[in-house]
Amino acid sequence: MRATTEHGRRYFVSRRLDSPHVQPKRSAMDSQRDPQNRTTELLKEWHSLEKDFISQLFFNSPIGIYILQNGRFRFVNPEFQRITGYDEHELKGTLSLDIVHPEDRDMVRSKAIEMLKGQRSSPYLARIVRKNGELKYILESVCSISYRGQISALGYFMDNTEQELIKEALRQSEQKFHKAFRSSPDWVVISTLDDGIYLEVNQAFLHTTGFTAQEVIGRSSTDLGIWVDPEERDELHEILRENGRVCNAEVRFKVKSGAILHVLWSAEVIEYGGKQCLIAVARDVTDRKLAEQEQMRREKLQGV
Repeated sequence: MRATTEHGRRYFVSRRLDSPHVQPKRSAMDSQRDPQNRTTELLKEWHSLEKDFISQLFFNSPIGIYILQNGRFRFVNPEFQRITGYDEHELKGTLSLDIVHPEDRDMVRSKAIEMLKGQRSSPYLARIVRKNGELKYILESVCSISYRGQISALGYFMDNTEQELIKEALRQSEQKFHKAFRSSPDWVVISTLDDGIYLEVNQAFLHTTGFTAQEVIGRSSTDLGIWVDPEERDELHEILRENGRVCNAEVRFKVKSGAILHVLWSAEVIEYGGKQCLIAVARDVTDRKLAEQEQMRREKLQGV
């Protein structure tokens, strides 16, 4: 290559092949190696992200998660520790059935085996005993996995105590209601609000009216002709729709024998079986009413 100085003299210079402006030729093998290396790096990054994701999922899950090998805890997440009251060191290596209520252990073992064999898919309810002795109701599911090269069981464990306590309270409340319903000396009936179809009646109603349960259930008070004055019934039902309740209304009922009874009738709108219904209580005051009428008759005679 020719070059000229500022005084006009010419000279030759050589250009080295390793100049930064000249890139060395790459072999075909190098060209193949780069995509392979990049793929390997991407796979490593993906596995790293996957492990981090699974780790975050297990440790931050609002559901208790555990892994068993030979029936003993090998892994428990923070939520599982919170529910049971035991820390990780206390649980690892212990038998999982040790924290299950003694009365539920056979059931839990049986249900877990069914799930591991694929014979059951729905969670099962069981009781556990926390470290402080408190009982907890839990919903549990298990499945078979491989953990550190060994066949293991992965379990999901959700605290269902609050819902079970609510259900138990409702069950006890219903039991108390039905006991009071059946044993009340007053008539108690549950009927639909719109058409007055009887859904339930107590023994006092049947005894006083003379009807049998088969004659009453599924029929309306109109069908049985119980209301002496149907317009009175319509007026009271209108009040029920507006105010939701009626208290101690004096009405007349006709029983199966044709006798007319004076009763104090109270009713309230309730939801029963998903329908708008009313629960009504009637107290027979016929004797009192007849006594009052007799007293008034005598007073009139004395006045004459």
